[in-house]
Amino acid sequence: MDIEIGVPGQIMPPADKAIEIAKKNEAAGFDAVWWPCHLMGWHSDSVWTEDITPLAKYQKNPHVYFDPLVMMGAVGSHTERLKVGVVVTDLIRRHPAVAAEMMLTVDHLSKGRAIFGLGSGEAMNVTPYGMDFSSPVGKLAEGLEVLRMLWRADGPINYEGKFFRLENAVLGLEPYKGVEPQVWTAAHGPKMLRITGEQADGWLPTKLDTGVYKSSLETIRQAGEAKGRDMDAFTPGILAYVLAAPDEATLKRLQEHPLIRALMVMLPPDIFRRLGVEPPVEGFHGIIPAAIERSEAMRIIDAIPPKVVDYYCFCGTPEQIADQIAEYHGVGLRHVIMWNITAFGDPSLAGWSFKALDEIKNNLRSR
Repeated sequence: MDIEIGVPGQIMPPADKAIEIAKKNEAAGFDAVWWPCHLMGWHSDSVWTEDITPLAKYQKNPHVYFDPLVMMGAVGSHTERLKVGVVVTDLIRRHPAVAAEMMLTVDHLSKGRAIFGLGSGEAMNVTPYGMDFSSPVGKLAEGLEVLRMLWRADGPINYEGKFFRLENAVLGLEPYKGVEPQVWTAAHGPKMLRITGEQADGWLPTKLDTGVYKSSLETIRQAGEAKGRDMDAFTPGILAYVLAAPDEATLKRLQEHPLIRALMVMLPPDIFRRLGVEPPVEGFHGIIPAAIERSEAMRIIDAIPPKVVDYYCFCGTPEQIADQIAEYHGVGLRHVIMWNITAFGDPSLAGWSFKALDEIKNNLRSR
């Protein structure tokens, strides 16, 4: 099966463990390692307690994240084949000029294996830190244009946009071997899908049903072709939570766990309604996890039934999960990031679940 398989990179100390794990993943035949870009995690501090999860005994809060671009450079410089990516950052916290230079640096360190995953951002990583979250999609579209201009500039450039302004701006560092780093976008809505087709090299949505995935990919391809782009080189990907279990009883228990259900809050309200569930909130952009009190956090969690987990995650045994991924491959998927969240439901399954990712990889490779 012609599919690339990515896995999470180490997001918390010790940092040298990230290099060790990445080398093992490279030797095992995985294609990429990815890091999220968070200042704030999805879980509320109010539920990060030992009565809910034993993880709270070993990690004092749910907001421990390394900077992804730094880790991409470190791992990229110590591996030979593995792609390194961020899934995803934004051009609100990272000015396009700064992001342009950082990504070229990472790409030099990794010798052309870096992927710049971009999205429109999340309020929880922006507004608590005094930054403006207005017009996030517009800032992404314009920022991506600025990024490309700087990568291609031969001397000073000027740019007058709605959100960004350049005057005699230069970026002397050239792309590694003259090839720009790939940019993949986390697109779902019509405007973002169009931007992806017109400007991006790959697509990284969170899990959609296969019908929506297929139709969205067609929208992307049409937008790219209308711009005269060669879409054969475009990489359709997906970022999907993986909830691995050795049997149905264990899976049921994992799907019911509060920390697992809490992660489902990022689904759009219309998806909840399609599943016959009243949305716990009207859009995740209004959520600031660090500010949510225990009673409200539990209300949100209690409003999310296990069937939502079943929709949003690849769930089951390694063979069942491989079958689910294969369905997406059938409608165009070519790069899957298996984001293992099993330990949130049961930390004792952490080691087994990462071995399960290897089983899933091998199963897919054999098809």
